[in-house]
Amino acid sequence: MKVCKFTVVFTPEKGEEGVYNVSVPALPEIATFGESLAEARFMAQDALELVVLSKLEDWETIPTNKKPTKIAKGAIVEDILVTVSHTVASIPLTPDIKTAFS
Repeated sequence: MKVCKFTVVFTPEKGEEGVYNVSVPALPEIATFGESLAEARFMAQDALELVVLSKLEDWETIPTNKKPTKIAKGAIVEDILVTVSHTVASIPLTPDIKTAFS
């Protein structure tokens, strides 16, 4: 199992009380938000999992963590961990299974 750490920036949306935009400096393709900080954290975790899985399926490398170069006033910066595990299992190729794949 591999653990990846990503710095996530939660920036309050101007004029929208409690709404936070989410960005990940190491993965600029992530752009999501939440209508509360808790929801924004959930959305960040979900987006990170999907992007990392997509990169693995496409045989791309997972980028290393990056810290933000600028932090907007009122923004919250946190690290989120993503665990990556790959399990390989095998079963005997019995006649009934062999027929299913014929």
